[in-house]
Amino acid sequence: MTDDAKYVVIPLHHRPDLIKDCCKLLNSEWPRSETARMKSLNVSCDSFPTCLVLINDKDRVLGHCKISLVAKSKVSCFIESVVIDYRYRSQGLGSRLLRGVEEYVARRGLKNIYLKTDGQEVFYYKNGYKVCDPFKAYGINDIITASPPLGRTKFKERNGDQSAGQPLPPPPPPMPSFQLSKFFDMRMLSQKTHMVKKL
Repeated sequence: MTDDAKYVVIPLHHRPDLIKDCCKLLNSEWPRSETARMKSLNVSCDSFPTCLVLINDKDRVLGHCKISLVAKSKVSCFIESVVIDYRYRSQGLGSRLLRGVEEYVARRGLKNIYLKTDGQEVFYYKNGYKVCDPFKAYGINDIITASPPLGRTKFKERNGDQSAGQPLPPPPPPMPSFQLSKFFDMRMLSQKTHMVKKL
């Protein structure tokens, strides 16, 4: 368990001197150009999106989390880019960061925190998050869905490209119907687990 007195979670834009260190932390986990990373970190503000950092009593950046509002909701946010410096993992700092995030959003009147994860479900479950239906984060459908490819017949009809007035061939027969296994989970289509915590 962590000694909470040694750690604090603060908005990154309140400590711009830590942006470079935060950039290095994020790029150690998800490499990206420094220019692009710095641009994404510099959008942090009090009215969201907000980047929160976990620092120790020596001002070392140990963790990061970005919070954005869920479109068309006044009480929900989603978190992303949650990371703890690999040298400080397995010390309870991820949970400390999440507590700081939850306190921060609760003070702003938000009631629900959503996230998507791929492989960290147990960690979030231990911190009170539960699996939920896929959600729309940015107001657009960011859920991956499988749709059939556009057939040639439809393509020609849409483009008016009928060969010299020849009639179009009949459409193919419908695909056979089948029952999904009772063990199949529709969340598998999104390739990430969607989770929520109600505050």
